Amino acid sequence: MKLKALAAAAILAAPIFAHATPFTLLAGGNINLEQGTKVTGDVGAKGNIHSKYESRVTGNVSAGGNVTLEQKSQIKGNATAGMQVEVKYQADVTGTVAGKTNSPSLNTLPAGTDFKAGGKAYGLKSGATAELATGSYGKVNLEYDSTLKLSAGTYYFDSLTVGAESAFIFDLSGGAINLFINGNVNIGSGFDFEMLNGRANDIYTETRGNWTQGMAGEWFGTLFASGTDSNLHFNQDSRLGGTFIARKNIQLDLGSTVTAMPEDTAKVPAPGTLPLLAIGLLSLAFFRRRKA
Repeated sequence: MKLKALAAAAILAAPIFAHATPFTLLAGGNINLEQGTKVTGDVGAKGNIHSKYESRVTGNVSAGGNVTLEQKSQIKGNATAGMQVEVKYQADVTGTVAGKTNSPSLNTLPAGTDFKAGGKAYGLKSGATAELATGSYGKVNLEYDSTLKLSAGTYYFDSLTVGAESAFIFDLSGGAINLFINGNVNIGSGFDFEMLNGRANDIYTETRGNWTQGMAGEWFGTLFASGTDSNLHFNQDSRLGGTFIARKNIQLDLGSTVTAMPEDTAKVPAPGTLPLLAIGLLSLAFFRRRKA
């Protein structure tokens, strides 16, 4: 596989965070950044944030509990914690370090969307390519090396399972794409995320279950694990871009990177509504994987 940098346009939209500024990563529980992970933008958690060996955050880090920086990890902005900030051997915080400090922006996470899924199950065999019409579906299952194309509109799934080396193509030529999953999402390794004729922040994804993605995969846009116990887990060498929110925990494994969309582009719907349409225009650089 090769990683290729592409340029895409991103548009400004009014973020709907209840008493919160936009974060690249935001969790109602804990955030764990494994060795060598890199996050562009701000990171916030109502629980603890643990930044391991040589991990790096370019923005501010705020935790309701503890912030722990392991050896050679870096925070380029400020580090604040409701309890304590622990900066270990050769770790570094460029900005201010403050413990015993409440962060009002962490007090309330966004509300989830009120939606229903259900319908006929949908599947793709290994090596197959297909386009899925908008609508409501049961379990959606893509086998190894399959490709699914989605077009403008809204999709509802009971659950989503994607085999290794598979791909989604988001055709945004007709407008935004909203993807709602009632249950768990399991995506295999080497997942390829492609966009046609649109912008990353025109894609909104929400699951009430857990989101687990295999190594060397991609995802872009706004992703919200909104269920009471929902987690986000991205395995080694994941390439992500946008805003990622979980009601519980977020984990980035070894060597993963998250690139923020331009400031104020993240879109989280108010209860019962879809993400807002956008106004304005900025550019967003993101990574696309091609099969060798």
